[in-house]
Amino acid sequence: MKKIILFQLLVMALLSVSSCDQNKFFELQRPQETQWVNTTTFDQGLATVYWNMNYSPGFRGSTQMHDFITSGVSQLLPQTSTGVAWNEMYFRQFDQNVSHNNDLWKYAYASITLCNAAIQLDNEKNENPFNLKVNSTDYTDNYVRQIGEYYFLRAYAYWNLIKIFAPPYDKNGGDSGAYIPLKTTVPTSKSEIYDEKLGTTEEVYNLIISDLEKAKAKLPKAYNSATMLPTYEVGRATSYASAALLAKVLFLKGDYDRAKNELDVVINASEVEGRYALEAPLEAFNKNVPKNIPKESVLEFNSGDPTVSGSSMYMYYGMIISLNFRDTDNGGRGKDMVKSSWNQFTLSYWALDKAGWMKDPINGDFTITDEAKKDLRFQQLYYPLLAYNATGDPLIYETLSGHAAVDKPQVYVDKYFRGGPGDGRYTKFPLIRLADLYLTRAWLSWKAGDSQGAANDLNKVWNRSNPSNRDKYTAGNISHDIILGEYIREMSGEGWTLDFMMSTRMDIPAGDRVNTTAVSAPYSNWKWKVPVEETNLNPDYK
Repeated sequence: MKKIILFQLLVMALLSVSSCDQNKFFELQRPQETQWVNTTTFDQGLATVYWNMNYSPGFRGSTQMHDFITSGVSQLLPQTSTGVAWNEMYFRQFDQNVSHNNDLWKYAYASITLCNAAIQLDNEKNENPFNLKVNSTDYTDNYVRQIGEYYFLRAYAYWNLIKIFAPPYDKNGGDSGAYIPLKTTVPTSKSEIYDEKLGTTEEVYNLIISDLEKAKAKLPKAYNSATMLPTYEVGRATSYASAALLAKVLFLKGDYDRAKNELDVVINASEVEGRYALEAPLEAFNKNVPKNIPKESVLEFNSGDPTVSGSSMYMYYGMIISLNFRDTDNGGRGKDMVKSSWNQFTLSYWALDKAGWMKDPINGDFTITDEAKKDLRFQQLYYPLLAYNATGDPLIYETLSGHAAVDKPQVYVDKYFRGGPGDGRYTKFPLIRLADLYLTRAWLSWKAGDSQGAANDLNKVWNRSNPSNRDKYTAGNISHDIILGEYIREMSGEGWTLDFMMSTRMDIPAGDRVNTTAVSAPYSNWKWKVPVEETNLNPDYK
């Protein structure tokens, strides 16, 4: 996946004004020729984009970390620190540069440039640049699918950029602000680079939605290893992944009816076709082997193959927001479990109160509730610990002097590095999963006045984790806070909680932060600084 062809290196060099010094710009004397000559070489470009969007420093768990730390769902453990810009995120210092955002910017635009090159080639060559027989499997199963993936990945890159560097979409107006460059073609000269403009929030959202609609139409429901390149499907986009991401984009945009329609597409694939299913909670998080794809994953992080030396990468930032960083064959919680010395963040007491998993944590009663003890999610995907005790269980705090100041019971996210056999660091995990889609549809149904429909969807998620206490929800007990509590129990630490809050237009809570207030919709100041390398060289930021 790390193979980058000559043409890709060129277009990445022309990525943006920030990519190189102004004095090094040059004019091409003739049109650049692509090294893409067939579907096999065309797939190499996709491999590079997938690498950028999975393994690169800007994406190896940074979106999950960013979401967890900035929302009110996490709390900062006392006297802990790492080299990551956690302070800026946790205290929402939007006027500060967050270092890992620079990498996200770099690799997202590198991906956009490659996607633009492929889409531009497709447009210029009448959707058949390799002169394939249009009724051949190489055309239908490879080329058409590959173009669909390029559309999906361009949308995915822009989606990550617009959420970090621009305020959320305001359905009541105010979306004419321009924050990030909007690129849809590959520049081939200095003048074309300087002519690139910043896109408004409206324009960027429209491109994302258009790209996902095209991707959904071109991509298959699932991969056929007999006719498709490459022979693996883990981590690659499908039409259902496109519909799911499109639903999330429309949800945040405030286009609730269309969002629900897209959710219906994916959920129907589960309930009618049996393509997805809700299994035991841990089953979505304990797979290392690429071919073992959890039934709940609509799109997942492809960590590579841990059985092949040097072929895998791990979720780097997971060490900061989760309990463990396992590097053994055992993904369980046995004697070889090693608590991450980088961990800084646990579930906030605000979140634990909303989830009903501690009796009264806001006022100092940290007792784990009976409901939590019976919930399979709490049992399998979270981990409660008492305060630090120097003479206590060496399994937990043996060598972690940085955690010696943890003086209150905590509940840790324990969703990552859970796989085996193979190196547990390289465990796959869902980027989009079925339970999230059910909970999102539940809120949309409730908002539209269909409380029974909301209860039905909530119960599907609840019953999976509470088989001895089924059907908790009825049309009479549904509210925003009820759905939010279920979302916190199900999705904390997975990168979507802040999106859910903003999509519903609720106040983003201060959580356990002191001297901090909640942030109300439309969150017009919720944006992070564009990398200084870009603002210094891009005249549109002057």
